[in-house]
Amino acid sequence: MIDDVAAGAPGGRPARLLGIFAHPDDETVCAGGTLAKYASAGAETTVVALTKGGAGQIRDAGVATRATLTAVRERELEAAGRQLGLTRTRCLDHADGRLSEVDADELREQVAGLIREFRPDVVITFGPDGFSGHPDHVAVGAAVTAACLERRPAGSIRLFHCHLPRSRMLLRDRLAEWVVELTTRFKGTRDFVRALSVFSRETTALGYAADFVSVEWFPSGSYLIEQGEEATVMHFLLSGQVEIRREGADGRVRVVDRSGPGEFIGEEGIATGRPRNAHVVALDDVTSLTFLASGPTPAGRPEEQGLPVLTRSLPSGDRIDARVSACVDVSDFVGHKIRATAAHRSQYPIDPAMFPDSILQEMFGVEYFVQVLPERELDTSLLGDRDGAPGTPPP
Repeated sequence: MIDDVAAGAPGGRPARLLGIFAHPDDETVCAGGTLAKYASAGAETTVVALTKGGAGQIRDAGVATRATLTAVRERELEAAGRQLGLTRTRCLDHADGRLSEVDADELREQVAGLIREFRPDVVITFGPDGFSGHPDHVAVGAAVTAACLERRPAGSIRLFHCHLPRSRMLLRDRLAEWVVELTTRFKGTRDFVRALSVFSRETTALGYAADFVSVEWFPSGSYLIEQGEEATVMHFLLSGQVEIRREGADGRVRVVDRSGPGEFIGEEGIATGRPRNAHVVALDDVTSLTFLASGPTPAGRPEEQGLPVLTRSLPSGDRIDARVSACVDVSDFVGHKIRATAAHRSQYPIDPAMFPDSILQEMFGVEYFVQVLPERELDTSLLGDRDGAPGTPPP
């Protein structure tokens, strides 16, 4: 896709890219790196959200209230667009969470109007799985796909569905390696505590990482970790104090350290693969963000619906839908994507500089798409043509 942008569009004009999504922030989560890369290459890039996101969560109470959220999220989309280098952004007035109830023909015609207005060369939207299974996403993807398919005889639109393979990367392992490599003991600020909670749970829910992340509560006097057990869980303390106690061969226990909010517990065992070398006991009632190696599959994924999924392996060991036809290297634009994510402050109260670049690159350095238009021609022979002779067997 990107190579075409550098060459421009017919008549020497800049190529036009139109992303049509359901909510402000979808553009960044689904295709932020690609949008930034297109914009940097000179494309005229437009993003339209069919709602203003009024039903979204408010993760920073200082940013919005329920009454102001739609106006705030519209401004956040504009701010994210500046970070991505977009030409323009727009929000329509459909009710957030109700797009699946809008008449399908009405929604398709509204999308067709956007296509007539912006005359894009490339359109990006959701596939049938809605990227995350959200009903609004599914409805938008269906409407955009139908509108583009209707234009096949009259135009040459290239339509791509966003795709996200479920990664096998464990955020737990990468964070443990990062913390162990630091020369001083890590202690996150309150902002880091909030940011890590949002970042880890959102990225693992979408499938950027394979962990199961949850919040657990431990009453005073209980064990978070027992000495000698296998290192499978890492904790990040959100509240309360813990004591690290080491038990000798004679059964005597001595206190070696204490930890509190903003500190990781158990990272050394995760990073080295060694059994736990100490007990960790809650001194107060403790709340912890826990990272496990496995958990339930996010709702709405094809594998949740009992549908067969054809996959192929990537060098990383991840598996992607076999229909995936575009793999865009956005490693130079991960910073744009993270800054745009942070611009959606009501949803993602994060500081872009908080997380190691190595982790961000591994998680977000490539974006995947399924090409829907133009439709690919089917091979007419299993063996293909060789030197003009159909069906000639290979040597």
